[in-house]
Amino acid sequence: MRGNQQVQRIGAALNTSFAAIDAAASLQIDLLIVHHAPWAEIDLHLREQKIAKLRALGISLYAAHESLDRSATERLGDMLAASLALTGILPTTSGLVVGTAPAISFDAWLRLVSERLHASVRAWPNNSTFHRVAVVPGGGGRTHYLAAAVAEGCDTFLTGEGSLYTELFAFECGLSLVYATHTANEFPAICAFAASVAAEFGLRCVDLPETLSITGGGPAPLEHGGRGAV
Repeated sequence: MRGNQQVQRIGAALNTSFAAIDAAASLQIDLLIVHHAPWAEIDLHLREQKIAKLRALGISLYAAHESLDRSATERLGDMLAASLALTGILPTTSGLVVGTAPAISFDAWLRLVSERLHASVRAWPNNSTFHRVAVVPGGGGRTHYLAAAVAEGCDTFLTGEGSLYTELFAFECGLSLVYATHTANEFPAICAFAASVAAEFGLRCVDLPETLSITGGGPAPLEHGGRGAV
């Protein structure tokens, strides 16, 4: 979506949220580069409100979702896998990125993941082996991804978030499962992409981080009770 004709400052955000739009306006951003567009099937009636607000502020919007996920040089999954110390990284036809785990324990690797992504990590060690890891950035918890990981000979699967079905399927297939938050999985890559665009034209780029309470690893605004079996 085109806003002002002149672009002097670029902003990078994961979502086309009202918070990101407001932050872009306050920082005099001319072009907002995001990973998640305001999709009609997800944002529903808010989509038109967001687009109208961007137009009123004169802010251009570019959403790099499919293009970044499938980029030959800046593929999001490859960048995530490399940042987590995986080697021999290979994309697959099923949408996974598969790599070899570092020569450390599963628990030590989880600490590395948390440190590299600056996020909390939840894990289910369903396999005693830790050698071959499949990665799907974002919300890649659909069971067909896990089945593909098993078919690729993986013992571990990492994504941002999943569901009850993700966790049950991983347990029953003997696949260790790691959630490393949707935001932490994808925000660094969109920032790197926006920075590369800015550098190409000699412009300034500003990162616009999401609040930690929105699938970013922070606590919910209200929490009650303890964790345990029900």
